[in-house]
Amino acid sequence: MTKIISVTNQKGGVAKTATCRYLADIFVAQGKKVLLIDFDPQASLTKGFNLNPELFEGVNKGNICNIFQKEKVSFVSVGGENEVLHILPSNRELGIVGQGNIIGKDLMLRRFINTNRLSDFYDVIIIDNNPKFDTMTINTILASNIIVIPVVTAKDEQEGLHGFFRNMEETLSAFSHTVDKVIIIPSRFNKGTKVGKAYLEIIQNDTEPFINSQCPTIAESDINISDAVPEKVAFSDASSYNMSVFKYLVDYGTSSSMKREKRENLLKLLENIAKQIIK
Repeated sequence: MTKIISVTNQKGGVAKTATCRYLADIFVAQGKKVLLIDFDPQASLTKGFNLNPELFEGVNKGNICNIFQKEKVSFVSVGGENEVLHILPSNRELGIVGQGNIIGKDLMLRRFINTNRLSDFYDVIIIDNNPKFDTMTINTILASNIIVIPVVTAKDEQEGLHGFFRNMEETLSAFSHTVDKVIIIPSRFNKGTKVGKAYLEIIQNDTEPFINSQCPTIAESDINISDAVPEKVAFSDASSYNMSVFKYLVDYGTSSSMKREKRENLLKLLENIAKQIIK
């Protein structure tokens, strides 16, 4: 069964796109066929592969907006030799079309995946989201069987996470949809600060009780909280090379500023998170 993963949170700056990138590269390294879908009009994921979103606007086979017009869309290969890593790029038109008055628009992405039988070819489909809870986010949740939620270990993030869960619960309940797994990834963690440690503890201790008491549909899923992903300069270094942090550390790790032990620990952590998502 193809794993369709929505990486989402209604807040920005929580490392959604970075998470999509390293998960994709880890799964590709395992020999899996991976499709990335950039469902964010800001197109950060698209730009991260050095693709110009403007080239996919208008009447174009590569325009993601074709999903809402029930037309075919072509993908772009961004993997290396003997790798299957494709992306459906985004562009700013998605923000307009996605908010349009279209019958059944909340189910368009799921219909697109099913109609084109993408699950017959890809082992993993990973969807990046915008920092809102709108019709595009609803589309990705209803198309997915796994929800991955990066959350920053900082003040007010837990309240925002609770708000996201309420919106997600309402969506799942309204459409009678369930997901197999919900993975919360504490991200950008600074273990050197008391604040970071305190809010990590809150996320670890309060999330499941909140879901169990307030979100009965979500509570039916397998809920996991991963180990915290630390704030590391390697993430920004990788971005400057248009690479995921995983691929950057594998390919250029010896020339990075990270010591070997810390580099290996970070790689192991990211691989363990990927294993939690797909065992």
